Amino acid sequence: MSLLLLRRSLLVLAFVVGSTRFAGAQMGLPLGHLEQDTKSADVRELVSKYCRLDYEGARLDGQGWSKVEPLVSWRSNPEYAEINVIARYTVDPEPASSHGKYTVTVHYRLLGSYNLTMGYVREAPNSVQDVQYAVTNTSGELRISDSENSLPHPSRAAMLKWLNDKLNAAQDEPAKIRYQNALRQLQAQPASPFAK
Repeated sequence: MSLLLLRRSLLVLAFVVGSTRFAGAQMGLPLGHLEQDTKSADVRELVSKYCRLDYEGARLDGQGWSKVEPLVSWRSNPEYAEINVIARYTVDPEPASSHGKYTVTVHYRLLGSYNLTMGYVREAPNSVQDVQYAVTNTSGELRISDSENSLPHPSRAAMLKWLNDKLNAAQDEPAKIRYQNALRQLQAQPASPFAK
């Protein structure tokens, strides 16, 4: 009986060793896919951080730029003549990849736009603006390298704060009127596009 037991043990051992080698050979394929998934997740997280800071109003003043700068390849806040006020945003879960460059689409639910010289204009209900962000590896770090739309996209709350600050600092009457009108319109507008 001991010979039979020994044969069975050797057979089981051979099966286990063979299975382990086969499984190890198969691990290379999923690991490559896993690396790609990790890189995609990192790219999406980078764009999400940028959008969150922008939503909180970081691009509206010089003090907030220091939080945004490490996420982008440009060194200063891009000039803008208009601000897109949003209710919310969603970042696509799967970035597109081509030649080491990733493209991430962000869907902004617009409330309105504030033109620095003309004032605030409400958007039609449920207006959506899609913006693509390009992400590249710059000196070993992922950074947003380009955007279809470089306008700020703050929340209603961040925009109300900015308008109040501008109104308090305004010296000329036309600017005060423009800020007051914008505040009135934005305060009357629901923060959610789904509110009635």
